[in-house]
Amino acid sequence: MEDCYFFYHLKMKNMKKIISIAVMVFLLVAMSAPLRAQSTFSFGIKAGINFSNYISKSTMKPGGEAGIFFRGGKRFYIEPSVMYSFRSTSFKDFKEEIQASFEVGQHFIDVPILLGFKAVNNPNFNFRIFLGPRVGFRVGSDYDNFDDAVGYAQWGGQAGIGIDFWRFTLDVKYDISASKFKEYDEKTFWKQNLVCINLGFKFKK
Repeated sequence: MEDCYFFYHLKMKNMKKIISIAVMVFLLVAMSAPLRAQSTFSFGIKAGINFSNYISKSTMKPGGEAGIFFRGGKRFYIEPSVMYSFRSTSFKDFKEEIQASFEVGQHFIDVPILLGFKAVNNPNFNFRIFLGPRVGFRVGSDYDNFDDAVGYAQWGGQAGIGIDFWRFTLDVKYDISASKFKEYDEKTFWKQNLVCINLGFKFKK
């Protein structure tokens, strides 16, 4: 009976993740629909490297991310995107009495919605600054015990700078989670930080 309850609970968790991701993707498409009618609409792909850590006895490790983005507007623009993100973090002395060290690799689907301004706006070159909210859904991990502490969903924000040259884009951004997770003593809270560098290509300028 307990096994049946466990599998039912696990199935419900997965269903909630799938439904949440589907809702975010639907909202993303709905938001970009009016932009597609404008001549300033563009879309493309991007991929890059990230460095992730938690504010508590952890060290940044390299990870990666890739996805699609949409951009609409002129000097001011909106850029929603859907990104797969692999985040790797190394923990040392996780519990002082055990002196435990381990690495955590997590897989997320991130949906940031960024608002930007083109400080330099030329036909073949742009310099941009941007910021906006981001929601992430964890879809996999290699350390189950750690997952129970940090949860399945994250809310946060991103800010950064970028350049466009012809159809190529380069973004450098900082991401901080607004979601707090309790440490084993239930007194210390964690937030996840990421530094991301992405290179992209626009199929329409």
